[in-house]
Amino acid sequence: MRNVFFAFFFFAIPVAVICQKNNIDNYEIVQKSPWGYLPTNSKNLPILVTTKESKRNLATLKNSVAYRNATKKQKNLMIAQSGAKFAYLDSNNNFVVPFGIYDYADVFGLGRKAIVANKGKYGIIDEYGELVLPLEYDFIEQPSNSNYANIFLATKQNEVTVFDEYLNVIPTKGIVSYWVYDGNIYVVNKENKIGLIDFDGKLTIPFLYDTLYQEHSVGRIPGFIAKKDGFYGFVSDKNEIIQPFKYKFIYAINDGIVVYVDLNNKVGIFYIDGKIMIPFEYDAIYSTWYNYYYLEKEFPNTKNIFIVEKDGKIGTIDEKNNVIIPIIYDGLSGWVEYGPEDHFVKNNDKYGIISPKGEIIIPIEYDYVGLPQNGVIAVRKDGKYGVVSWKNKEILPCIYDKLILDIPWFEFGEEKQTPKIVVLQQNIWKYYDLEGNLLKSNVPLKEINEKYDYILNWAEPSNENYDLYRDMKLKGGLKIKN
Repeated sequence: MRNVFFAFFFFAIPVAVICQKNNIDNYEIVQKSPWGYLPTNSKNLPILVTTKESKRNLATLKNSVAYRNATKKQKNLMIAQSGAKFAYLDSNNNFVVPFGIYDYADVFGLGRKAIVANKGKYGIIDEYGELVLPLEYDFIEQPSNSNYANIFLATKQNEVTVFDEYLNVIPTKGIVSYWVYDGNIYVVNKENKIGLIDFDGKLTIPFLYDTLYQEHSVGRIPGFIAKKDGFYGFVSDKNEIIQPFKYKFIYAINDGIVVYVDLNNKVGIFYIDGKIMIPFEYDAIYSTWYNYYYLEKEFPNTKNIFIVEKDGKIGTIDEKNNVIIPIIYDGLSGWVEYGPEDHFVKNNDKYGIISPKGEIIIPIEYDYVGLPQNGVIAVRKDGKYGVVSWKNKEILPCIYDKLILDIPWFEFGEEKQTPKIVVLQQNIWKYYDLEGNLLKSNVPLKEINEKYDYILNWAEPSNENYDLYRDMKLKGGLKIKN
């Protein structure tokens, strides 16, 4: 009998067709853990296989919107209901667990064990295919995010039991539900209080809080935002109090900076050591999104610049509370997408663009200012459209009824598209180049509809929504939802 060696890959690969035993030519490995996640004692573990037909069905399922939007438990149920067939083979291609025993099966991992299920009930088997945790749980998982936990979480009705790799019960009592997010395992008790366990199952934050979370998308904050007895505070992952529970709200902004809202609806920021960075004299504080190298060059002694609101007006300050853009505007965006490091700005219901130092780039005189494309910007004034350059040179005056910048955001392959400006004036469609030179007049309506119908049918003003597309922070203070 020929010896066969199996490699561990992210994607499914055929179990080597040179195998002769058990007629496994049609079997395929359905999943393997990435190299970094394999248990240290993973040598000679059984391999999870399925049939080629099941693999195709599973691929279709996993590409569905319903599957992609489902929870892990829901995904497992979908797999079980798909009719997929699973079996485990040893290194000699003998069946450890034959097809037809389980309708859901996972790869072997922690403690040389695998999670299996049949008819909605979960259990755990050892490397010999023996059930070492019976099929009596509603759900079992080895929590994972950027890494795998060293525990199993087994749910039965309203109780969650924590097992170590040897299936010893870890004495973390009182868990009725949990969720895993961004590398943290949040747990809830029957009083609906939230705590935290680590990846070894130890309760590091007790069941004390009505709200507990850690924001990461803006840079991981150095602790957890928590709410207790109606007030917010900030705690470490060991439940050390970083800021006391006396705030109306707490939120995070760019670079993992935490903003506190006091009972007078004023906001401020602390340094890590607890000293005040930004005093509680503002109505709101928001992020800017400058490129790091730009910030280092133009503001060499500054680490952060914030958009702030004070007395119903908006501007920017640095982390030393020095005003940079005067606090005189009604709205300011955190950035200009596809443009230089500038801001869309609003004042007296008119829009323009200013630099991070407050210099006027595009005068604040338009009803609409679009995103820059190839250095040109669509604008609207008094109901008519025109085009200006990024340096405020007029390319086309505001005299047109409709205007489309036909400029590709990206180019692929060798095919090059000539950018142009498409305008409608007195029922005549025209093409201009980006310098404002006429390319074609009396463009047939059929040609316009064929090329631009999808734009012309946009519901107004969907393509001119500042709040949605321009990250515009408007005066009016924070909108806190309790």
